[in-house]
Amino acid sequence: MKMIQRLRHFARENKGLAALEFAIIAPLLMVPLLLGSVDLIDVMGANKRAQNAAASLADVVARDTEISNAEMQGLWSALDILMFPDEGADMQMRITSVTIVNATTARVVWSEGQGMTPRPVNSTVTLPAQMMNPGTSVIMSETSYPYNSPIGF
Repeated sequence: MKMIQRLRHFARENKGLAALEFAIIAPLLMVPLLLGSVDLIDVMGANKRAQNAAASLADVVARDTEISNAEMQGLWSALDILMFPDEGADMQMRITSVTIVNATTARVVWSEGQGMTPRPVNSTVTLPAQMMNPGTSVIMSETSYPYNSPIGF
């Protein structure tokens, strides 16, 4: 009988009820926070890999005096390696050789793209004023990468 009285007394008591509810609900609230942070880290990694891929391909092209179509195909296929573990085939990229004519005009010499339309030859390109040094040329790389979350956040 004493045990039943103790249980009734325990059931009527409400001190610490909020702490108990929080202890039950807190782990459920932490799961979306954990999954969101994992997804954020993944998207930041994909962004960094896309930037590195663009810089690497532009650097390889800039080191050559001439580049063939076969070399460009090799560079496009290197995107799979540079974007690993993400899909490199999903990346859209354009590499353009630009020559600076004068302090206000930069013209396209050639342009190649994978998933992006190449820029027309002799079209003008807007560059920062610090890069507009007449008689020089630059290799410009542009990328677009559609990120798909593996978690779905």
